[in-house]
Amino acid sequence: MITRIARGQYEKGLRALERGDIDALLTQFASDCQFRFVGATPLGADLSTTSDLRRWFQRFARLLPNPHFEITRLVVSGPPWRMQLAAHVRISGHVVGEPYENEFAHFLILRWGKVVDDLILEDTQTWSHACDRLVAAGVTEAAAAPLVRSSAGTGNRPVRVEHDLPVLGS
Repeated sequence: MITRIARGQYEKGLRALERGDIDALLTQFASDCQFRFVGATPLGADLSTTSDLRRWFQRFARLLPNPHFEITRLVVSGPPWRMQLAAHVRISGHVVGEPYENEFAHFLILRWGKVVDDLILEDTQTWSHACDRLVAAGVTEAAAAPLVRSSAGTGNRPVRVEHDLPVLGS
């Protein structure tokens, strides 16, 4: 039952991103969510506020409009106050009129239905090649540096990010 609910919520978030409905997507995140997209690309990020997440999703939508997501694997573990999801997802779309296909591993921690930790590991070499095509087509944002936390996000205090996801199959 819990797994079905978690899968439905996860799919709901991906569908909102497909539609470009960032407001609907952001309702699924806690206001202090730790968000990381690993890699030195324009989608690379280490963020922790709703406004920072909005900047990332807006950039994503500009660089890869109308994406499509296909969940190939989803594992859910834990109680509602510390639910952990691990997913393997395929993403497709078009970049400068050419097909784009990639895949990523996605790890989330939810507390009472809100994402508090989000880690994305995508094939950055494939994404980098897509960015090269975007830059060649005049999309300068495709050459931008990864996004970092705004100064309002953490002040001077250190940020603790938990990534203690369960070993799959255990």
